[in-house]
Amino acid sequence: MRWLKQTWASQWLREPSADELKGLVDDLLSEKLMAREAQQMGLEQDDTIIRRRLAQKLKFLVEDTARLAEPTEAELRQFYALNLAHFETPGRLSFRQVYFNPEHRKDAAADATAAMGALTANVEDDSIEGDRLLFGDSFADTDELALSGMFGADFAREVFALEPGGWRGPVKSGYGFHLVLVTQRTATAPKPFETVRDAVLAEWRSAKQTEFSRDYLTALRNKYGVELDGSTKATLGPETTPKVAAQ
Repeated sequence: MRWLKQTWASQWLREPSADELKGLVDDLLSEKLMAREAQQMGLEQDDTIIRRRLAQKLKFLVEDTARLAEPTEAELRQFYALNLAHFETPGRLSFRQVYFNPEHRKDAAADATAAMGALTANVEDDSIEGDRLLFGDSFADTDELALSGMFGADFAREVFALEPGGWRGPVKSGYGFHLVLVTQRTATAPKPFETVRDAVLAEWRSAKQTEFSRDYLTALRNKYGVELDGSTKATLGPETTPKVAAQ
């Protein structure tokens, strides 16, 4: 009765009247009776929706239990040290490029290679003209993710591997071929623990929840003796074993 009143009040911002409360009680009683009779009749068996809903409710309970765990300061700092890549300021590059468009040239790769010789001989030579590119020819303080979004992951990876001070290439992108001169590099650096403590705690909780869920499901598999029968093994392969999903 208390739960019915609270639920009604939170929705309608007032207490239910006597008749409304009676209707709520009647509805709840009917629902419970119908649900119990349906269980007696076995109607929940082989029902995908009910199975998923029950699994979801148990999953929520497991996750709530995992959230009760709290790390010590030492555990949190250890987690930070083992996962520094998650708490870094990404490196950045400034560079110039000369672009060769395959759509406007008979052999853009050969032209780029030929131009490379001249640029290598004279880094300051600005007389070599490439083709126009929408993004421009100069890029300042750009991180790898942004560069990947413009030219593709392979191009960004190769350019970020270059050292400053000399023309390199040709480097291929989805647009064509590029000669690249890195002028400045800012190295990737970990953020101080004190500035990312909240983020470290969130990551730790997420990892702990995944670990707890995995261990719980492994225990359930052992409890119920999960194994593959012969026909399933024949279909999936002899080396297949039941896997436990963390989520």
